[in-house]
Amino acid sequence: MTTTSSWYGLLVPPSAWAVQEWLGWFFGQRSCSTLEPPSVRWILLAVSVAALAAALVGVGRGWRAWEATGDHDHQDRVDFLAFGGLLVSGVFSIAIVWAGLSTGFLSGCGWMR
Repeated sequence: MTTTSSWYGLLVPPSAWAVQEWLGWFFGQRSCSTLEPPSVRWILLAVSVAALAAALVGVGRGWRAWEATGDHDHQDRVDFLAFGGLLVSGVFSIAIVWAGLSTGFLSGCGWMR
């Protein structure tokens, strides 16, 4: 397994979460002035699904990279990157789901402020 796969798990899920949060604030602010709330919900749902897909790919890559390290003492850099990518991807997958729940439960302009 290449280190690129391990780096994917460390970098892409946090970036996907950050983009999800930024677009959430951007479209949330726009919903009060120009867009209708149902259209904003669909946009934010699509952003959340795309971010979750990127994070779950990170979980899969991290898992495969960690499994490819074998049963030795797990003390070198590749093992650390693989397991770190698995953990970071898992945590940010949960964060993306948690942040995406607001799309379904919060409605109305200004409720989150």
